[in-house]
Amino acid sequence: MASPSDDIESRLYYLCGYPSLAAFIASDRDRTTAIFKRFDDLAVRNLLYYQCELAELQEQQRRFDQEDLRADMETKQCARNWKDFKRAASQNGNTKQKERMELMLKIRSTMKEYREALLFESTLASVKPPAKRTLEAFRFGFFNGKPGSDKSFPTLGGSGAALYDNREDLLALRMPESDDRLTNFARDHLGCLFPVSKK
Repeated sequence: MASPSDDIESRLYYLCGYPSLAAFIASDRDRTTAIFKRFDDLAVRNLLYYQCELAELQEQQRRFDQEDLRADMETKQCARNWKDFKRAASQNGNTKQKERMELMLKIRSTMKEYREALLFESTLASVKPPAKRTLEAFRFGFFNGKPGSDKSFPTLGGSGAALYDNREDLLALRMPESDDRLTNFARDHLGCLFPVSKK
């Protein structure tokens, strides 16, 4: 006899959308359906923006360096001594060194963000797309039936409806353990011999 808690769980429904999709992904015990979009085109564009932003900052730094070649000794001292540079930049009215300090801080923060983004993308580049079979099962759940059929519909609306269309722009947080050839053959061609019991 089922316990009251089992009965409550069997009647638990999730609102279609983010609640049901999150529950569907979280219910997978081996976590192979933790599939998400990579957004590779946006990631690459983001890196390109960072590159160009840093190139502009680098050019500004070169212009300042060229100006300082013809400047007085106090300015040249700021270009070689951090303590003097910091003191001059904090003085009221020393616009020249204040600008150089602001540029240095901007380069520092942008460089940090850029390199972190590069490292993240380097890590993600090694993460494989989901296994074909896993994605098929995921898409069946996401589209509440066979994708493309008259009665199926995506769990998410708007732009979210197309999130899982391109396998190459997806990643799986965990890949299924690879089976031997006999297991793969049996799963692919002899599924009718192993019926799934329905509660």
